[in-house]
Amino acid sequence: MLPTARCPSGQTGAARRRHDAPVRCGRGRDVVHWSREGTMRRRTWGITIGAVAAAALVAGGIGAAVQPSAPVETAAARSTATPTPTPSPTPTLPAVPAAASEAELAALPLAFHDAVVPELLDGSHVRPDNRWEIATPKQRLVALYADAAPDARPVATLASTVSTIDTPAATAVWGRSAGRDGGMVLVSTPARNRTPGDGGDPTAPSATFAWARAADFTIAPTDRMIRVDVHASTVSVVARDGSVSATEAARLGTPDDPTPTSTATYVEAAYVDARVTYTQGNPIILTGAHSSRIPQYGGNAALTALHYYPDPTGSSHGCVRISAAMTTTLSQLPVGTAIWFS
Repeated sequence: MLPTARCPSGQTGAARRRHDAPVRCGRGRDVVHWSREGTMRRRTWGITIGAVAAAALVAGGIGAAVQPSAPVETAAARSTATPTPTPSPTPTLPAVPAAASEAELAALPLAFHDAVVPELLDGSHVRPDNRWEIATPKQRLVALYADAAPDARPVATLASTVSTIDTPAATAVWGRSAGRDGGMVLVSTPARNRTPGDGGDPTAPSATFAWARAADFTIAPTDRMIRVDVHASTVSVVARDGSVSATEAARLGTPDDPTPTSTATYVEAAYVDARVTYTQGNPIILTGAHSSRIPQYGGNAALTALHYYPDPTGSSHGCVRISAAMTTTLSQLPVGTAIWFS
């Protein structure tokens, strides 16, 4: 008879199998083995499992202890030092001539349509480039200069009203020179710098220019100009984008009394003069240009105008004869609008 193995709970189980077969107790917690020598070996699974787990933890802890930790990348480590940018120096704008005093302005010649001021510039001195701007004097007289240098001295004045007809004056801008307070602007003038025949030269420039302080004007943009195509005998209103809003054939001067060519000038005035009977009450568009070959005509310095004339045929003495409708169209453009005689 095999010995009886007693479980811790008091239950018994007959060991009727082989002498080394285990006997399981009722709660399944312990396993009892009988050896060939008849001695009992008892193992507790809970203890065995706990020992194995502890060993694993110890092994893991040792591994964690001996394994070097990976370096932690911080935001400071990721970022690199960014050099502070050096601010670019602000460019120093050149100075402009000092504002002329009232006494200085009063002593200068007035650049008006019958005046001759030798110091004024023409196309041989400057290359006018339409800036699509109109300059209106801020005061009764503004100074005009022969160059844009800071130490330039004024050579003439431009009035805020048109001489003899007393209408508000403005002029076209044909260039700019950078400087303080807006710099200097190249503007049209209504005067000559010499008369045809002076010095034995039968011709003279049709138009003149001068530099002026931008601060002495109110400068406004414009988007239209007048183009007189002498070769094609046409007059057109041209927008800045090149589109033409009005155009028609015109009657121009003759080789002896030519209409200006290759000349940049401006609308000096648009007015009605009942004394000029052939205009029949239609507007006269007075330009800043003069005849290049005639010193005087009709009691003035051979001014060039765009005006109505009842005879649709024939030639003019240098003026541009247009229809009544075109005079109305042109008179609606602001004074100071640029004109180009091609």
